[in-house]
Amino acid sequence: MRLLDAFAGYVERYALARVFLLVYLFFQPFERFTSVREIAFGLMFLFFVVGLLSGRTKVSSRDWTVRAFIILAFVALLSALLSHYQLESFNAIRKNLLYQAVVFFVIIGEHKTFDALRHIFYAMFAGFAVLSVVILLNYDMSELFNWLSLKEAPFLGGYSLNAVFFIPLAVAYLFASKDSLTVKCALAFFILIELVLSILNNHRSQVVAILAASMLITIMAKRYRYLAAGLIVCVIAGAGIFYAKPGSFDRYRTLLNPANYVSNDSVGWNDRASIWSGVVDMIKERPIIGHGYGWKKIALVAKDNGYLDDKWDKSGRTHLYFSQAGYGAANPHNLPLQILFEVGLAGLVAFVFFWATVIVKGFNAVRLGRGTSTGGLFLRYAVPGVFLGYVLINFSNGLWEESYGVLMMSFAAVCVVLSADLRQGHGEADER
Repeated sequence: MRLLDAFAGYVERYALARVFLLVYLFFQPFERFTSVREIAFGLMFLFFVVGLLSGRTKVSSRDWTVRAFIILAFVALLSALLSHYQLESFNAIRKNLLYQAVVFFVIIGEHKTFDALRHIFYAMFAGFAVLSVVILLNYDMSELFNWLSLKEAPFLGGYSLNAVFFIPLAVAYLFASKDSLTVKCALAFFILIELVLSILNNHRSQVVAILAASMLITIMAKRYRYLAAGLIVCVIAGAGIFYAKPGSFDRYRTLLNPANYVSNDSVGWNDRASIWSGVVDMIKERPIIGHGYGWKKIALVAKDNGYLDDKWDKSGRTHLYFSQAGYGAANPHNLPLQILFEVGLAGLVAFVFFWATVIVKGFNAVRLGRGTSTGGLFLRYAVPGVFLGYVLINFSNGLWEESYGVLMMSFAAVCVVLSADLRQGHGEADER
C-alpha cells in the first residue's frame, strides 16, 4: 500500500491522468495518429485507476447524469450478453463504450471548476485548429473546391462532421469565458477559418447544423454584432465559392425536396427511405433489447436472418443496399433507428434519459440564479447549441460511438462538473 500511495502521490502531483486526457482529446478530430491516441488512453486509464485505488480520486454517483450513464452502460452490456453476436457486440463495447466511460469519469473525477476545465477546452480547440491549418498547408484551393471527391485523402475525411461539435462549442466558450482578448481573438479567428472550410467541405446537413447551432448560441448570448459578422463571412465565402465553381450549392436544393429521401443518386441522400425501411424490419425482430451493441454487424444481421434471401424484394433498393454494403459499410443512417437496432427500446429510453439530465443542467444554470457566472453562462449557451447541432446531424447519421461519441461524452462530463460547481455556490469564483 505504501508503494501504491507513493505512486499515486506522484500521479496526483503531476496531474498525469489529466495530462494524457488532454493528449487524447487533442487528437480526436484526426483520423490518423491512432497509436498516439491509444497510448494516451492507456496511460490515462492507468493513472486514473491508481487515483481511485489510492482514494485520492473520487467519483460521486449522486449526480443524475452519472446514474443515467451507468444505466445506459448496463443496458448496452445486457444487449451484448443477450445478442446472437456476443463477440462482435462486446468488441464494440471495448472499442467504444469503454473509451467513453473512462473519459467521462476522468473528467468528473479530476476536475471540479470551470478554471480546472479550461485546459480541456484548449486541448479540444487546439486539436481542431491544428487540423484546419494542416489542411490549408497541404491542399490548394482548387483541391478544396472539390473536397467531396477527395474525402478519402489524408486529413480531409469527416471534417465538417467534427465541426458540428467543435464550432458551436467554441462559440459558446467564446461568449462565456473571461479569457484575455488575445485568446478570444485567436479563437474567433479559427472559428471563422473552420466555418469557411466546413462550407468548402460542402456537406449540406452538416453546414446547416453548424450554422443553426452557432446562430442559436449567438442569439442567446445577445451578441448580434458577432451574428452579423458571421453571416457576412458566410455570404462572402459562399459567393467566392460560387464564383470559383458555379453549381457548388445545387446539392442544398435537395434538403427541402421530399423526393430527396427516395432518390438513389449522388445528389440525394442515398435513398435513406429504403435503408430506414430495412432497419425497421430488423428492429421488429428484437425490439426491446436489440441485436447487441455496435452497428457494423447490420449487414450480417440482414444476411443471417434471411432478409437477403426471401424477406426483401430482390429487385428493391433495400435489398440492393444491404447486399452491396457489407460489414462496417452498411449502417442505419439515423441515430434513433441505430440505437433501436443495437440496444432496443430499453437502450433508446436510457439514451434519451441520459441526455435529458444534461439538458436539465442547462436550464438549472439559470434557475439557480447563477446563470451569469462563467460556468453558468457556458451551460446556458453550450447545452442548447451543441445539442441542437447533434440532433440535426443525427437525422441522417448515427453518432453515438467512435470519436464523436467520445467528444459528446466529454461534453456531458463537463456539464456534470459545472453543474455541481454551481450547486455548491462556487460558480462566481472565477470572476473575482
